[in-house]
This record gives sequence, structure tokens and C-alpha cells, in this order.
Amino acid sequence: MKNIYSLVLAVVSTAAFAQQSISFETSEGYQLGTLHQQNNWEVTEGADGFLLNQVISNEKASTGTFSFKNAYEPSFGDQWMPIFGASKTFAAPLDYTNFTISYDVLATEKNGADFEFTIFAINADEEYVPVAGVGIENRGMIYVIKNADYGFDYAEAEWTPDTWVNIKIHVTTNEIKYYVNNVLQNTIENFTKLNAAGINMLHNNYGGSAYYDNFVITTGGLSTKPFENVSYSVYPNPAQNTVSIVLPANVELSEAAIYTITGQKVLTTANSENIDISELVTGTYFLKGTTTEGSSFTKKIMKN
Repeated sequence: MKNIYSLVLAVVSTAAFAQQSISFETSEGYQLGTLHQQNNWEVTEGADGFLLNQVISNEKASTGTFSFKNAYEPSFGDQWMPIFGASKTFAAPLDYTNFTISYDVLATEKNGADFEFTIFAINADEEYVPVAGVGIENRGMIYVIKNADYGFDYAEAEWTPDTWVNIKIHVTTNEIKYYVNNVLQNTIENFTKLNAAGINMLHNNYGGSAYYDNFVITTGGLSTKPFENVSYSVYPNPAQNTVSIVLPANVELSEAAIYTITGQKVLTTANSENIDISELVTGTYFLKGTTTEGSSFTKKIMKN
């Protein structure tokens, strides 16, 4: 059902900093209006052309100013499966043996549409099949895709209208781990063992909208302990002069470094959880922290 999309992802990564980010900000080349053909995204095409309401919006954002609005399409009826939205394929597929995709999603109302995010592959028969995926189900539940036929299990976590939820999907050779707000929900078998070709965000048009923001795609071993049930955060974000790191109890910071989105290190501090960023130019950066135990974490920050 998802084989109507073809497009190319402009990858922002380096060998040393194997991470890509999509936040739909002007600094990344996005502007308000339809997402179609912005940075090579495509939206669903109907009989009369590409859908109009799949847009970059400034109504809500988890980071920065803009997000993608996976909106209701009043010119169409409801659908029995999610087909309305946007899709992007990667310039180079993600190796199924080790990658992570994290993003924030907010749904506006219950008892409306089901909103589904899918990582897809292309099999030997040139068919589009899911590698993994997460659905924001209309009754308030969250489901995770568990097989190539889009079968699913429910997560323990639920969602609340107009509240951002962070989703992380960690794919390794034999397992897929699903996290909601950094808490492990489901561990399933890697059912396709195919490299990830791209991603899409779709709904079935029963009403309401979902907003997506703050995509971070990590390949290889960027973090030693990437998704333990611990919480690292930074504030304020966006920030103008100083950004502060909040660490879990009994965890000490060894070093923090700030990188541009192209992987250039622009600032390093040692043993300080308060970082002066006043000299940085406005834009998007990654903050990578290393603890005294040797684990590391990465957060995207915006400099105003």
C-alpha cells in the first residue's frame, strides 16, 4: 500500500558523526507551505494532483519553529488504511544491522484518524515492505508494527491529545526495540532483515492532524549506551546565551561538545553542565555529552 512514493534524501552526516537531522526549519532549507518537493519530499498524489494539506507549519513545534503537519484532507473521504501523507527515500539505505530513528509526534484529538510512521524497505520483488513502524491509534493507544503484513502489538504507553511524544526505534541484526519517551515498550524480532530505504508519515483521514518534528537518524555506534531508561535533557531549547544539561541521578558529565549539522565541532567544554553558546551563529546544532562512566548521549539544540 505504500509503493506510490519515490524520492531522495539529502543526507547530512560524516563518518565520525553518523547522524542525520530533520526538523523542517528554515536553516535546513524548508519554508511554510506544502512539503511536496521540499528537500525532495513527496506527498500522496490523488486523481487531481498532489494533496494540498500536507504542509510545513508554524502552528506547533517540539524544537525550533516549524514542523510537518500530517493534516486532514477534506476533499477525500475516510480510508480503511493510512495512505495520506508524505514520504522520503534515503540516498543510501540504512544498514539493518544497526540504526536508530527518533522523532517527536503530536496528535490533536482522539477518535479521529490513525497516524502511522513507517520505515520501509524494498524487497527482492521490488515491493515496499515495512522494516518497523509506530502508530498513534485514534483511541489513545500506541501500536508497533511487528511483521511484513503490518501486523501490530500495542505498547504499554498511551498518548494524550496536544502533547508531544518522543518515539525511538532501534534496529539491530536480530531485534527491533521500540521506545516511548525513552522507556522501552516492545522488543521484537527483526522480521525483514532488509536495509531501510526510507520513511513515511500517513493517516487514514478520519479527522484531526498530527505534527512531526525533531527527526534524528543515527547509524553505527554513536552512543555507547544510547537508550537506557535514563533521561538526559537540555534547556532552554531554543537558547540564546547558555544551554544547561540535566543529568540523571548519580551521573557526572565528563565532556560536552557541540557540532554543526555537517559534523564540524565548534565548541568543547569539560566538567561543566552550563555551556555558553552566545558566540555561535543562529542555527541548528548537536550537543554530544560524555559521562564519567563512558556512556554518551546526543541532543539537538537550536541557537537563536
